Amino acid sequence: MVFEMDVVLDAPLAADCLSEAAYWLYFASPNIARFYIDPVERRRVHVWSLAEDEESEMDRKVRMTLARFAQSTNVIDAVPRRVGIESSGEDVRGADPAGAADAGLVRRLGLADTEIGELMTALARGFDDEFRRLGTSMGACEREYSTLLPIEFFEKCHYFDAFPQNIMYPTMMQTDVDAAEKFSDYTVNHRGRPPRDYSGFQERTHVLAPAACFHVYMANEEKTLEGNTLVTTRGTCYRYEGRNASTLERLWDFQMREIVYLGSRQFVRDCRDETQERVLRLVEQWGLSGVVEAGHDPFFLRGERPECELDPDAKFELRLDLPYRDADSACASFNISGTFFGSTSNIMLSDGGTAWTGCTAFGLERWAWAAVMQHGTNPARWPHGLRAVLEGAR
Repeated sequence: MVFEMDVVLDAPLAADCLSEAAYWLYFASPNIARFYIDPVERRRVHVWSLAEDEESEMDRKVRMTLARFAQSTNVIDAVPRRVGIESSGEDVRGADPAGAADAGLVRRLGLADTEIGELMTALARGFDDEFRRLGTSMGACEREYSTLLPIEFFEKCHYFDAFPQNIMYPTMMQTDVDAAEKFSDYTVNHRGRPPRDYSGFQERTHVLAPAACFHVYMANEEKTLEGNTLVTTRGTCYRYEGRNASTLERLWDFQMREIVYLGSRQFVRDCRDETQERVLRLVEQWGLSGVVEAGHDPFFLRGERPECELDPDAKFELRLDLPYRDADSACASFNISGTFFGSTSNIMLSDGGTAWTGCTAFGLERWAWAAVMQHGTNPARWPHGLRAVLEGAR
């Protein structure tokens, strides 16, 4: 049975934070079945709850979750919010999730398990090739990194302060034969089902990387850069999305290409601006449509942090349209983290100053998903530029 209740907030939510507020609400309580945020007054949240006797607790949890989205005073709120990208296509007939599934492009296997078909896989690979070439044409060297990162590095970065709900840990068995035998015996006696609450695992020492850029910063810890530095890397990233997981828009594990820049303040700003300008030209070339918005979730702007310089225009997002649900999806971000990572990782410049850093990031599956949702499942009907991306990957 589902029970309904209203939560009336003390202050209205910031108009440009409604989508992010909705995202975080599903992390407020496992008993939230669904919810509705009044988009006009932005103070009333109607909640459908799975627990009748939790009304006061649900009210508290919803308020606590949404408190940081009340009429934000974030330093980047003053940045103009939207820049339109006009679609170059005419009479475009896009797709929806059911059509993509029928065409064999994607298949949902479970909450966190997705099979991505050949066409979508090739298209994501084609986008990655384009973004890798963008980075190398600017002078970026290519690097590959492992998936795991030590907890100590994330402690220094204060990542746990901001996004604890998204963190995913690997779990390893203790290096003890008795612990292994106990686990194995239980599994054998339960027809292959392992114990769910087994205590014989090691203490958590690593996290699964939530973004590709962290490896670059850790690789440059305690270093003095010889000069301005550009690195491009691709990796599998992990973020627990809970019930926010949806087709290829949000996956628990996904492919990310990043162009990471380390050096002087001007160099980092120039790299961020150049990558953004060039990506927007590619979007037009490929016949895609969307908007660029100032982002509100650069985690290094929240909570306790070391003394560092920050840029007032810290983050922009490119959100590509998803016509089937009259919405959009963040497919790229253009970020300046100031001297935050330079300070936490002690990355220095040759002149003795602290390095500035920034990155441009691409969620590859999201690009492929948005392209198909805008232009359909038949590549023959795609704009020429988008077909070229696919053909280049085959």
